[in-house]
Amino acid sequence: MSIERLFATEPDAKEVIKKEIYQIMEVVTDKCEDAANVIESIIIKYA
Repeated sequence: MSIERLFATEPDAKEVIKKEIYQIMEVVTDKCEDAANVIESIIIKYA
């Protein structure tokens, strides 16, 4: 239902897909940053 509502409020399907891709990319970037922070702390601990 939420996808149906999303397409009903946004007439251009490309824009809807772009928004979804940007949200997914944001999550991926946050996860990569978290992993980098863990690696950094391990390197600092054993340096």
